[in-house]
Amino acid sequence: MYLLLGECYYWKDQPALAADALNEVRTRAGATPLTAADINIGEILDERARELYYEENRHIELVRISYIYAKTGKPCEVFGGRVYKLDNLSGPGGTNSNVKQTGVNFWYDRVVAKSNFYNKGVKHKWAEYKISVHHILWPVPSTVISTNIKGIINQNIGYPGAEKNKTPLKVE
Repeated sequence: MYLLLGECYYWKDQPALAADALNEVRTRAGATPLTAADINIGEILDERARELYYEENRHIELVRISYIYAKTGKPCEVFGGRVYKLDNLSGPGGTNSNVKQTGVNFWYDRVVAKSNFYNKGVKHKWAEYKISVHHILWPVPSTVISTNIKGIINQNIGYPGAEKNKTPLKVE
């Protein structure tokens, strides 16, 4: 609860309160307390990783944070003030959908910066492990798309079938 509270204060630009919430966890663990100047999303994610190592699905948390950055337009201080956008969260789409470029979404930037697995040449006998910005979202199963006869379900950008996507209707 304190970790989520600290993150909430971060999004509200209240770093002193965020530090207080994170320090509840850090003090119990015998770690050095944080100050308001130490607070950024990287520090919050690092604390979550230490405290919740096997308890949370990291992909889901990073996707959630990526959407918040893209929706709010808040500059990400851990990546030099990058601003993410909702309209290209999964990359540009089309023939250029397999993008391996920082600055498109927070999820990709964080995974590439912190992982020693993806995009570092890790290979097994069938393939090399790589990620792209569109892997922030997983593919919609083709059976879900093809069996829906009362509407259109678009495929996520970067996966086969996305070239057939239709512009969603806007309801006002």
